[in-house]
Amino acid sequence: MISRPALLTTALALAACNPAKGDTDSDTDAGTDTDGSGTTDMSPTTGEAPVVVELDAPCDFGPDGATELALITNDFVAPAGLGRVAVGDLSVTADILPATTDTVLGATADWLVMVHRFGQNRIDVVDRAGEWLLRGSVDVTHPASDDPNPQGVTFAADGLAYVPLFAAPAVQIYDFSAADSSAWLQGEIDLSPVADADGSPEAGVALACGGVLFVGVQRLVDFAPVDSSYLVAVDLAGRTVLDLDDATEGVQGIALLGPYPKQLRRDPADASGHTALVLTSGVERVDLSRGTSEWAVAPEVLAEAGIDGFDPQAFVLAQDGASIFLTATDGEFPSAAVFQVGLDGGEPAAPIKVLAGLNSGEKMLERLGGNLWIGDANSAAPRVRVYDPATQNELLGDGLKTAVAPWTFIPLP
Repeated sequence: MISRPALLTTALALAACNPAKGDTDSDTDAGTDTDGSGTTDMSPTTGEAPVVVELDAPCDFGPDGATELALITNDFVAPAGLGRVAVGDLSVTADILPATTDTVLGATADWLVMVHRFGQNRIDVVDRAGEWLLRGSVDVTHPASDDPNPQGVTFAADGLAYVPLFAAPAVQIYDFSAADSSAWLQGEIDLSPVADADGSPEAGVALACGGVLFVGVQRLVDFAPVDSSYLVAVDLAGRTVLDLDDATEGVQGIALLGPYPKQLRRDPADASGHTALVLTSGVERVDLSRGTSEWAVAPEVLAEAGIDGFDPQAFVLAQDGASIFLTATDGEFPSAAVFQVGLDGGEPAAPIKVLAGLNSGEKMLERLGGNLWIGDANSAAPRVRVYDPATQNELLGDGLKTAVAPWTFIPLP
């Protein structure tokens, strides 16, 4: 019999498909210049980089002012389920619909989308009106892989849904407005121009910025990085990958400073909405139109609190936008804690642990209503915890209890 910790560790590794902690030293840069100060720049010259991709709209970093979370519960023993968390009255409604042991979420005002990843390869669409009834389902298939492993769903201004595949060189395109789920799949974007030797660039996160989609790729062979991770730009109208550096052989994306882009947040310093804070081994500030990246929180800063490699799991901006809260492995996985650290050397200059004793699931850190909402997958006391940064106290001593451990959640638009 396989133990629960072994199952959890294996599922996380396969779902996220990241190499083991400590592989970051094998990263080398390809296609861009990286200087010793921790920046990447698509321009071969010094000074401000030229615009390499024209963005016609702000990037969609998700809803502001959400009052509800969609929640997946999963402990690898009891059946996984979809639930909802009401921010206003601090309540949880669990097990509205069944989920799987590797489910992630996306949403619009009308729909909630469950993407079932490794070994499951299915998409369920839920009607958010009324009782959250299942609207339809579709299997995710691709000729390049028996297990294409869809990684999530991102909606663009065209109303279509974009689903990156980890084990096939594609982003699939869906139209969930069609009445018949057999008509949902509308085509795909070919990512083979940025694939590595195994034929897939290992796509993960995605971000829509008007007519351009940025897709995070890891470029792994046997789960080890072959060079850098990238944000690859895609022209949605033409459904083609954009080459951001004509002077370099091959198709170039934005090279990241760290491995495994796992989360993207809005940079509050950029009113245009074209700069992303990207969680890798630290937090990178990526100018998406100019193709540059620099550390907003360098890995060396996180290392002062014992956070390194693939320890960072999720982050959210503090109220003033000058610091972040970060969930990271604290000791031996799945033990985790929430830390606060300043952006760009601001206060707190070194990470401060604000909430300890957590167990990790998927991404479970959001700031709603001025409070932090934190998932704790501790099997002895599974719960969603609510922390008030202003008073540095939890609102509920026992949190919002869940019969099955929380696994991931997202704010609903």
